[in-house]
Amino acid sequence: MYQNYFNLENTNHRFEVIRLWEVPSTELLEYKGLYPLVTLGKSDNPLETLKQVAQKIEAISLTQERSNVAAATSVLAGLVLDKTIIRGLLREEIMKESVIYQDIKAQGEAEGLAKGRLEGEAEGKTKEALILILRLLNRKFQSITPEIEQRIQSLTLTQLEDLGEALLDFQQKADLISWLSNR
Repeated sequence: MYQNYFNLENTNHRFEVIRLWEVPSTELLEYKGLYPLVTLGKSDNPLETLKQVAQKIEAISLTQERSNVAAATSVLAGLVLDKTIIRGLLREEIMKESVIYQDIKAQGEAEGLAKGRLEGEAEGKTKEALILILRLLNRKFQSITPEIEQRIQSLTLTQLEDLGEALLDFQQKADLISWLSNR
């Protein structure tokens, strides 16, 4: 059952649901505002349909409008076509001018920077913990072998923190070797 009305207190709305997949893509292609939806329309050859849309987009004279339509088309075409096909037909440099593309790019860059910052902080903490642990062990046991140092360098931050606490109880190098063997 399909609903074609909406009622709420003092407001009544009747509408027609358009199922894009039932509308021939050629009909959608007649209206510039519908270009992004054309690849979702009924078509025997989605690739050829996207080629037609790309030609229509290229004919749009306003650069900003052309780039926004191209970006929106690429996003929606991604629901039915492979991204390499889309990139091959819709010029990427046009899409890059789109405010939609720029917004998505800025959001991705911000997320990437935040992730990079967190990873950098974790890496820095691990490096500092490693330096401190090696200094303490070298001081406690005068020196440690390169093999032991290499095993310590492979520990995670949590393991280094555990080793930092455990080394307070170590009496001899054998305690360190035993601790490492259990990790």
